[in-house]
Amino acid sequence: MLEIIYILSLALLLGIFVAWPKVSLYFLAFTLPIIGWNFSWQGMSIPLIDLIAILASAALILRLVYQSFFIVSSSHQLKIKWPLIIPFLTILVVNFISAAWSENPISSFYYIFRWLILLYVAYIFLPYNLITDGRTLRKTIIALVLGGLAVLISAYLSLYGQDWRDSFFRISSISLFNVYPFGENHNLIAEYLNVSAFLILTWRFLIKKERYQRLGDLLFLIMALAIILTFSRAGWATLGLQMGAYLWFYFRTRQRKSLEIIIGFILLILLTTPFIWKMNQLQKDNISSTENRWLLTTISWESFTKRPFLGFGSGSYLSLVDSNIRFKAKYGDAIDSHGAIQKIAAENGLFGLFAWFLVLADLFKISIRSLKRYSQEYPWFLTLWLAASGGLFFQLFNTSYYKGKAWLPVALFLAAVRLLDAKYDKQKQN
Repeated sequence: MLEIIYILSLALLLGIFVAWPKVSLYFLAFTLPIIGWNFSWQGMSIPLIDLIAILASAALILRLVYQSFFIVSSSHQLKIKWPLIIPFLTILVVNFISAAWSENPISSFYYIFRWLILLYVAYIFLPYNLITDGRTLRKTIIALVLGGLAVLISAYLSLYGQDWRDSFFRISSISLFNVYPFGENHNLIAEYLNVSAFLILTWRFLIKKERYQRLGDLLFLIMALAIILTFSRAGWATLGLQMGAYLWFYFRTRQRKSLEIIIGFILLILLTTPFIWKMNQLQKDNISSTENRWLLTTISWESFTKRPFLGFGSGSYLSLVDSNIRFKAKYGDAIDSHGAIQKIAAENGLFGLFAWFLVLADLFKISIRSLKRYSQEYPWFLTLWLAASGGLFFQLFNTSYYKGKAWLPVALFLAAVRLLDAKYDKQKQN
C-alpha cells in the first residue's frame, strides 16, 4: 500500500512539473540543501534533492517532446539554449574514454550518468532554459534563500545543549527523526551558507522597500556569523575571498576615502580576533583531520602518477582509498576526495583536468566580460556572481563538486547574464 502511495505521489508531482515547468525549478531550488534525506525502494536509495532533480529533468524532456509534436503557443514554448555545452561535451568524452579503459567500466559508466549528466541536465540546462525573465530569476533566488534560511535556523539550533564555557562549541548539523537533512558534517553547513549569504544580498538589492533591505542586511550579518561559528577552514577562506572581492568592487565603484577603509579594516580585525584565536586552539587539537586530508591527497597523487593521462575511471576514487592499507588501518571506511582537483586527477588524469579547465575558463571569460558591463549598475549581479563563485571555490576543499548546490547558482548567474545581455542589446538598438 505504501509503495502505491509513493508511486502515485511521484506521478502527481511529475504531472505538475510537466504542466508548470517553472514550479519544478522553484521546488528544486528550495530543496537544494536537503542532501541527507534518502528514499529507499527495491534496494535502491536516493536523496530527496536528486529525486526532485530527476523528476524535473524528466518533466522538461516530456515537455520538449510534446511541443515538438504538437502546436504550442509562443508564450508557452520553450526555446532551447545549451549553456557551456562545448566544454561539458569535452568532459563527457574524456569521462567515457576513461571509463572504457577502467578496471570497472560498468560502474564508471553508471557514475557518469548518475552524476555528470544529471548535473548538466538538472542544474545547468533546466534552470538556464526556464529562467526567461527577471521575475522567474527573482522567484528562483527567493526559493534558494528560503532553503538557506532553513539551514541557518538549523545551524543555530545546533548550538543548543552544547557547553559554551568549558568545551569547544561550533555550529554543526542537527538530526531530525534520526535523519541529518542537510548532511552530517559542519563543512556541509558552511558550504551552503557561503552561497546563501550572498544570495540574501542579491535579494536585498532586488527589492525596493527600505524595511526589507535592512532585513536583508541583518540576515546577511547573521549568516556570516554562522559561517564563522562553524569554524570551517574552507568556510572561512571562502567567506574571506567573497568579502574581499565584494569590498574591492564596493570601494572601487564608490570611491570611498582612505580613512573609512582603514577604520573598517581595524574594526574587522577587532571583531574577528577572538574567532581567529579560537580557530587556532581548535587546529592544535585537530591534527587528525589535517592528516586525513593529506593522506587523501597523497592517494590521489600516487594514483595520478600510475595513470597520468586518463586516470582510473570516473567514480573510482572511493575504491582507490578503500584499497589503501594506511587509510583503512587509521580511519576505517573510505571517504571521497575533499577537493575536486585531487578527485579528477585520480579518476580522469590530465585530460580530465584539462576538460574541467575549459569549463572554468569559459566561466571566467563570461564573468570578466559581464562584471565590467553590469556590476556597477546592478549591485545584485555582483552578489549573485559572488554566491556562484563561492560555491565553486568551496569545492577545492569539499565533496559537492557534482551536486546542485555548487552548480545551480552558476546556472542562475549564466541566466542573469543572458537576460542582461538581451536588455543591453535592446537599449543599444534603441
